[in-house]
Amino acid sequence: LRAGVPISLTRKEFGVLEMLAMAEGRVVSSEELLDHVWDEMADPFTNAVRITMMTLRRKLGEPALIETVVGVGYRLAPPA
Repeated sequence: LRAGVPISLTRKEFGVLEMLAMAEGRVVSSEELLDHVWDEMADPFTNAVRITMMTLRRKLGEPALIETVVGVGYRLAPPA
């Protein structure tokens, strides 16, 4: 739920969100996400993480919950 409204997530989107939540504010790299959310056959040069992050952010709406740490990875935004 976000603001009381149910959000429909794919398995990958849910997995990414779960990994970010479990990281408790630590930055999670795209490689970590590929290792834990995708299977071992995932191409390490794929843009699947970026695309999944884009659709997940769109579904979650504003204010943004996921921050990009350029060159490092992603983390949940600290509470305002």
